[in-house]
Amino acid sequence: MHRRPDEVSIEDEDHIVSAELSKEFPGARCPYTVKGLEGLDPYPHYDRMREYGDIVWYEGMKAWLVLTADGCRRMMQNDVSRLRFWTADLSDEAKEIQGRRGLKLATGEYHYKLHSWWVRQFAATGIEPFREPGIRPLVHNLIDRFIERGKVDLIEEFAALLPVRAVCVIMGLPWQDDAWVDKCFQTMKPIEQFFNYSSVGGDDIMQAARAAANKMNQTLMPFVEARRNAGGAGDGADMITRLWRDGPGLRSDWNTEDVVTNVRHLFFAGSETTVHSLASALNVLLTQPEIKEQIRAVGDKGIPNFIEEVMRLYGPVQFRSRKANEDIKIEGVLIPKDGAVVSAQGAANRDPKKYPNPNAIDLNRRAPRDHIAFNTGPRTCVGASLARMEMQEAAKALLERLPDLRLDPQAPRPTLQGFQLRAFAPIKALFTPGRKSG
Repeated sequence: MHRRPDEVSIEDEDHIVSAELSKEFPGARCPYTVKGLEGLDPYPHYDRMREYGDIVWYEGMKAWLVLTADGCRRMMQNDVSRLRFWTADLSDEAKEIQGRRGLKLATGEYHYKLHSWWVRQFAATGIEPFREPGIRPLVHNLIDRFIERGKVDLIEEFAALLPVRAVCVIMGLPWQDDAWVDKCFQTMKPIEQFFNYSSVGGDDIMQAARAAANKMNQTLMPFVEARRNAGGAGDGADMITRLWRDGPGLRSDWNTEDVVTNVRHLFFAGSETTVHSLASALNVLLTQPEIKEQIRAVGDKGIPNFIEEVMRLYGPVQFRSRKANEDIKIEGVLIPKDGAVVSAQGAANRDPKKYPNPNAIDLNRRAPRDHIAFNTGPRTCVGASLARMEMQEAAKALLERLPDLRLDPQAPRPTLQGFQLRAFAPIKALFTPGRKSG
């Protein structure tokens, strides 16, 4: 079920009224307030959007929005071949933000080889060796910084610090150097803004992100060059060494730019989105205290299933925008060549036709990983295993070491913030002070 563009008319900047529905239901409104949803809980709005169909036209984006889980999956299966990433049509300056030869803009055989390579690196056998010597000690190191105090800002002192350091761990970068890591994290902020407001942002946001990408290149280059000069064909387990070792098999003219681009992409993709996901997981733990007991009751699968449900309910990426490489039919709608179509994943992951009781945490859900927070198809998130590992280790450590962790009643309540990338903030908490580990 859908409505065509010629069946809708603009009532104001944020709302569209279906002319056909208005005849049946005078005054009927479909609140496609995509531009106006910042700072609001978008999920009730998505539910109201469903009343207009499984795929709906949004004039503000000049795009079709796919609202169903199955529809988004079918759309994503056409990625790369019949659909392209939206930045592919931007200026060369904008393409510098992701790298002209990076994973996002790659197509054809090169995309297949590069994506497959990253998937192999982050498969269980590739990423698991980093858990014990790297990710788990990192989590406890961050908790040690505040455990004796009895109170903590869980965003600023934990969620914002863990993912970028985890990326440093697997890259073989100085994760213990707070000043260096913080510089990297702050440098990436304009890049986050660029993707967060991709649908409504202006040239100033794009130029700031471009400058940030170039600055990150300069920061990372000494490490990239050092690994090449040390002989990238060595046995090093870090990802920079792996990129030098395996890169020539991915592309015959593999060079320094390729390595830097891939490192920078992982820095951003593996940091900002996981910060948002972790913040949402922490919010659920603190605002739904019954979840803690449910996790314990489920046993070994409690924490992994909890993380999957958080990703389904509060996956940080609300929309993924694509352009059609050719005429393509999606959910019964013909998207013309160069037309825009958007997988509304924030809506699709709560599709009532797919998920029973879709708006609630269910740790016994039949297939907990059956969501699209990490995308699916040819552009499945290659860092999903690392993100899962970080969030699982974080939840496990906090529940064990801070069992009475709770929201600070004197602090502002967490609210869902952001636009295309969303998470809860602030999250200020209290707990009984404990001892540092080891």
